[in-house]
Parts: sequence; C-alpha cells; structure tokens
Amino acid sequence: MRIRGFTLIELLVALAILAIVSAIAIPIYTQYSIRTFRADAQKDLLACGQGLERLASQTFSYAGHVDTDADGIGDADIGAVSANICRTTSQNYAVAVTAANANTFTLRATPTGGPVIDDGALEVDASGARRWDANDNGDFTDAGEDSWHE
Repeated sequence: MRIRGFTLIELLVALAILAIVSAIAIPIYTQYSIRTFRADAQKDLLACGQGLERLASQTFSYAGHVDTDADGIGDADIGAVSANICRTTSQNYAVAVTAANANTFTLRATPTGGPVIDDGALEVDASGARRWDANDNGDFTDAGEDSWHE
C-alpha cells in the first residue's frame, strides 16, 4: 500500500514559484500604493487651495487664515492647515500653508511616514503652479519638478 502525498521536490518547486511571483508582485503593489497616497495628497492640496480662495474672497487676503489655537478663527499666516481652511484625508502627508502676503500663498504636502517617506514634497501656489520634489532633495528646481506628473 502506497501513501499519497507531495514529495519534497514538488513542495520546493511550489515554494520557488511562490517566491518568484512575490518578488514581482510586492514592488508593483508598493509603487501603486505610493501613487495612490500621492494622489490623495494632491487632492488635499487642491481642496485646501479652494478653501483659501473662499476665505480670501471674503477678506481680500490670503494672510491670517491659519488657525493655530484651534478656536475656528484664523490667526496666523504660516502653519498646518486647519479645519477653517479644509479637512485633509492624507494619512502619510502633513499639509501646511504659507501666506507670504495678502496676494499669494503656498500649500505644501510633506511626507510623514509609510511608503511615501522618500517620495518628496508636493506644492501648489496661488497662481496654480504645481510642483513635486521627485528626487526628494529639498528643492523644486530640478528638471521635471515643475508639475505633478511622473
């Protein structure tokens, strides 16, 4: 009487196939996740830009809309975006605003953790210019960093 089952060779071949498939699939999934998180941050930047435009249409200035003391009223020009400007949903980016003066602002989404930590910051300004520090060197002056496209 013969006992039926898998041989050691068959099990090793199945594990090798599984390892090869995993080696291909995991990096693809990671890149997909990074692109998804980046798209969420871009959406948040545009929503916050619209929020600043709404506030500026009432006060004729981008300055003074950052709520640093959480009372619902803007009291600063620089800081993390607050609920009076917009609500962010990005879990791996911190969104901050800089209102340089009454006529201009810059919104920046900085990676804070997860798979996007080395992906580089995203920016949008009052003129609508969109920048991505794709090489994560701290500035937006390199070729191709004047848009959000890869």
